[in-house]
Amino acid sequence: MKDVLMSYLTFGNRFYGLEQAQVNNQTIYYGIELKKTKNQVEVENSFQCNELSELSNFIPKDKPIFLVVNNEFIITKKIESNQVETLEILHLAFPNIKTYDFYYEILKQDNTHFVSICRKTHLDKLLENCTSNKLSIIDFSLGSLIITSISNLIPQNDIHTANRHISKVNGQIKNIELLENLANTSYSFNDTELKNTELLAFSAALSLISKNQQLDSSFETTQINLLTNYKEKRFFKQFLKIGLTCLFILLLGNFFLFNNYYNKVNQLRETSQVLTTSKNKVISLSDKVQKTQKMVEDVLKGNASKSSFYVDAVINSVPDAIILSKLNYQPLLKKIKADKVIENDTDIILISGTSSQNILVSNWISELESIDWIKQVEILSFEDNSKSSSLFSFKIHILK
Repeated sequence: MKDVLMSYLTFGNRFYGLEQAQVNNQTIYYGIELKKTKNQVEVENSFQCNELSELSNFIPKDKPIFLVVNNEFIITKKIESNQVETLEILHLAFPNIKTYDFYYEILKQDNTHFVSICRKTHLDKLLENCTSNKLSIIDFSLGSLIITSISNLIPQNDIHTANRHISKVNGQIKNIELLENLANTSYSFNDTELKNTELLAFSAALSLISKNQQLDSSFETTQINLLTNYKEKRFFKQFLKIGLTCLFILLLGNFFLFNNYYNKVNQLRETSQVLTTSKNKVISLSDKVQKTQKMVEDVLKGNASKSSFYVDAVINSVPDAIILSKLNYQPLLKKIKADKVIENDTDIILISGTSSQNILVSNWISELESIDWIKQVEILSFEDNSKSSSLFSFKIHILK
């Protein structure tokens, strides 16, 4: 699982094979795009163009590419020998070659070997041009030798590429010939159908995925450098992307966390405001209660202990024929107003009522005046209401 993840982070799931072929004295680029899904490989797209600069229209930036150089600068020779040493086979094919001036690649088989060579100056220049056109070449092959990646999958013994005729016997390549004006043909294998112009590009892209190259070469160091440069660029890009993503996630999480606490703080602030308002209301009500209590205490203050005594004495002295309508002890001098001290007419009892006999009222007043705590009885009104009754009102002044 770890290897799969690392491979995906390094290469992604799309691989590209690209062949630079010489066809009828014209350079043509044949390309193919493979998509790796689990344990399957699917052909997503194929393309061709005449200019290197046009390839960016088909291959996205930073995608891995296997380049097959199959033009007039590549020389391929067939060697019949039992030798297995790479340099021995090379010198059998090219006796006077200066190895430091050439890149070479060898397909070793039982008795038949194929050697492809190319001058380093040409290939290095081509790789530089690919880099300047934002093409990420991570591996390359010379001539048509990369066909060995899929030759065993193709049932036909005669295989045509864009400019080569390849024949095989008993599963091994026996001949590679340069041919012009090859007819367009198709090959089917493993539920995949490919044109002859797509075979080498497909073989190259598949080699990136399967990593089952059967070729010996002199450019392992160059291949390692290409792969290392690609990995460094990919790592930097992925690291930057993952870093920015992590930073964004952290900022987003921080935002939601801050927003959550901010909402809670707002709720607490609103609750605090409600509590403050309620507290102010309670304080206001408490002040009103205290003022009301003070007013009540003011009413009851002074002679409070004797009020029931005075009222009880007056009530007990009322004759049977007299009916009281009012008995007001310490009546108010003014109407009660908010935040104002209650003013009472102290040491006063107001009495009103009706009597069926006028003489009874006079006698009762005389009786009241004889009480030692009564200073004076002041008649306020006395009038006949009818022949049988009269209305009266008087004020009792109490001694202080």
